[in-house]
Amino acid sequence: MIDQTAGPEVRLKFVASFMVVIILSGVAGYVLIEDASFLDALYMTVITLTTVGFREAVNLHESGKIFTIILLLTGVGTLFYAAGLVVQMFLEGQIGSLIEKRRMDRRITKMKDHYVVAGYGRVGQAVCKELRKRGKHLVVIENNPDLEEILKQNEKHYIPEDATQDEVLVRASISSANALISTIAEEAHNVYLTLSARQMNPDLFIIARADTAECQKKLYRAGASRVICPHELGGLRMAMATIRPNLVDFMQIGTSSTDLGLSIEEVKVKAGSRLVGVPLKDSGIRSELDLMVVGIKKEGLDMIINPAAGEIIGMGDILIVIGEDENLSKFDEYVST
Repeated sequence: MIDQTAGPEVRLKFVASFMVVIILSGVAGYVLIEDASFLDALYMTVITLTTVGFREAVNLHESGKIFTIILLLTGVGTLFYAAGLVVQMFLEGQIGSLIEKRRMDRRITKMKDHYVVAGYGRVGQAVCKELRKRGKHLVVIENNPDLEEILKQNEKHYIPEDATQDEVLVRASISSANALISTIAEEAHNVYLTLSARQMNPDLFIIARADTAECQKKLYRAGASRVICPHELGGLRMAMATIRPNLVDFMQIGTSSTDLGLSIEEVKVKAGSRLVGVPLKDSGIRSELDLMVVGIKKEGLDMIINPAAGEIIGMGDILIVIGEDENLSKFDEYVST
């Protein structure tokens, strides 16, 4: 019997598979018992299961009649069960959920430069909240059924399955994603997920969660771009808040935990930008956009903190700027033209 806790898609697949088995069994039975042709055997099976009462294509012997009775009872019982299941699923809204799931899967397959978040616990929810605030497109993977309702409420695209399965990563369009953020608490799952994602997308930016220094090393070896230790960061933030509370307030600029209207952003200077070869003082970033460049990351070099006014901006440089949200929203376009 079907597990009533299974999802609607699983239950429909089970019923459909069972009906196929019954039809194949009916065809095989008529071929073996009555020496019927494949077409006659299929015809007999269909009219028996549908109880339409058309003329028999095969003259049945006693053994054939007994087989027909068994097939009729089994098949009709299954059809009634299937009909009841479909009605039940309609009444419970599960058919609508299944259709919406299919639509969501199709939307996910078309996504590009999105963010895949694996795990929707407290850390995962905080990550998604910040990414949504910044207008990023997300796909969340979480197989805990207790979290599915909150997933439906908060997230537009999600996959309620195991993130360590390769087919699930394929469904999340990992090959065209911008980044993977793994907030899964289990060390082995985190390492395996990082390995799989790195193989599927060598250029993917992967951020993984670690709870120990040993796990941190394993994740870097598995291909993680960055490894974050939430407990360590939380402890450090609490200690700093005790010793230097104003500094901690400043460090929170750019996160949803502050209402100052300020943010920190990073933008890469690409070929053709108006800023290539221009000194920082002549870039117009401060005079026209009222933004402050607090750092420049040049390829292969350490970050330049508080760059000098005469620092030349080069192609491929990453500018770290701070300012009001309204002005930052114009910065991408300003740099790209």
